[in-house]
Amino acid sequence: MKKIALLLIIVAIPSLVFGQGDPTDPQTKESKWEFDLTPYIWFAGISADITFLDQTVPVEAKFKDVLENLKFGVLLHAEAKKGRWFIMSDIVYMKLKKDGHIELLAADTELEMKQLITELAGGYNLINSQDWLFIDGFAGWRYFGITNKLDIAGQNVLDKTINVNDPFIGLRFRTVSEKWLNSFRFDVGGFGIGSEVSWKANILIGYRFSELFSLYLGAQGYGVDYEKDAFGLDLVTGGLITGFNFHF
Repeated sequence: MKKIALLLIIVAIPSLVFGQGDPTDPQTKESKWEFDLTPYIWFAGISADITFLDQTVPVEAKFKDVLENLKFGVLLHAEAKKGRWFIMSDIVYMKLKKDGHIELLAADTELEMKQLITELAGGYNLINSQDWLFIDGFAGWRYFGITNKLDIAGQNVLDKTINVNDPFIGLRFRTVSEKWLNSFRFDVGGFGIGSEVSWKANILIGYRFSELFSLYLGAQGYGVDYEKDAFGLDLVTGGLITGFNFHF
């Protein structure tokens, strides 16, 4: 019951903007602000390699594992558009705890992982075919705050928080018909400024029921490769998503 209530809370939060707005020529709406909000469920799994003390600890968790070990989660994304320009910002926060066992040491383990990812970006509609293909370019700043705690046989062997600030650039491709709204987004960042490399991508298929309401299905993932002070984290989170878009 607790897990179901937690899912309902996550779904109820206005979260990810999929950017599938009104296909009308943006040049005719120069003075009008438009907004997109989408509550969604992300069936995400986690794959990570944590390196410390010259050792690498692999972490694998499918969505079922994430749900069973999820203690708290918040996902929120908003986008505002005016003409060809747009601003988007989002936040993803998850706190997970997972128990395990190391056969070689015959010891029980407990891993706690907290992820906070926020981003702010601005963009411009580079190509507008008037009625079908839209290509957007964007650039911004993404923050990763990731805490890893590992206890082995009741002893704390790792308590590390990394704070990563990454610039990123990306493209978003959208196709629009009377009812179908589809998109693909990809960005890359880091460039050695914060992490070695970070990225985010999603692909979405949407069906518009009205000017206000659309339904989307797709997949989303993000990753970060970080190395500093004898500590390394290679993390990928991804999975299927489904959500309801509200455009106004």
